[in-house]
This record gives sequence, C-alpha cells and structure tokens, in this order.
Amino acid sequence: MTRLKTLAAAVIGLSATPALAERINITSNADVTTSVDRLVTAVEAAGARVFARVDFAQGAATMGETLRPTTVVIFGSPKIGSTALQEGQTMALYLPLRILFFEDASGQTWATYDDPTAVAPSHGIAADNAAIQRMQAALSRFSAIATGS
Repeated sequence: MTRLKTLAAAVIGLSATPALAERINITSNADVTTSVDRLVTAVEAAGARVFARVDFAQGAATMGETLRPTTVVIFGSPKIGSTALQEGQTMALYLPLRILFFEDASGQTWATYDDPTAVAPSHGIAADNAAIQRMQAALSRFSAIATGS
C-alpha cells in the first residue's frame, strides 16, 4: 500500500502545473547564423561545451516545409550543472543550457532563453543558489555576446 501511495503522489506531483519561467528576449544586431556562430565561439572560448545546434529551418526543409531561421544552441559545463542537480535533479529538464535564435516575421533576429532563477524554485532549488546564479550569468553574458548587445 505504501508503494501505491508513493506512486500516486508522484503522478499528482508530475501532473501539477509548473511555474512559468520568465522568458528573456534580446534583439540581435545580426542574422541567426551570425548570432549562433558568435555564441558558439564565446561558449567554447570560455571552456564550456556546445552539445548541439538544432536548426529547425533545415529540418523543415528536409520535409519540404519552410520555416524562418530558427536554431537552438545547447551548451553547458558539467561543473555548474552537476552542482545544481545535486540540489534538485529535476532541474535536468533545463540542462544543458540553451538559447533559441530566431527571425521573426519582420526580419528581426531574437535570442530567447528561460531565466534559470525563475525556473529553479519549481525544482526545489533557491533562485539565489550559487550554481543557478552562475547559469543566469552565463546565459546573460553569452546572449549579450551573440546579439552584439
């Protein structure tokens, strides 16, 4: 019976509506490709790792569809991420870090990411946790470089 109660509590917890993250949107002074390249260069120069570039427009093209430039760059440092995960493992849903670059209908390029200080409390980690603060600082710094801000 105890296992059943534990399972029920887990299902209820997973079905609860998570807090919405604060989304940070920054205009870029360059196109998506240039902004992505700037980010990748900055991340690698800082000693972090770029895990993937996901080019959604390229994926759409393989299916005969068109999509304005839309790319997510997934990157991080296990040193920072592991520290956060020790506090709240479900934070792994937001790791590695990621920034979306896209061109809107008027041709403006944007860099967008979820603020980890807004996300962390829903994973049992204080917004002022040192690892969360380092993630926020990295996203802020790297997005500024990528967008030319």
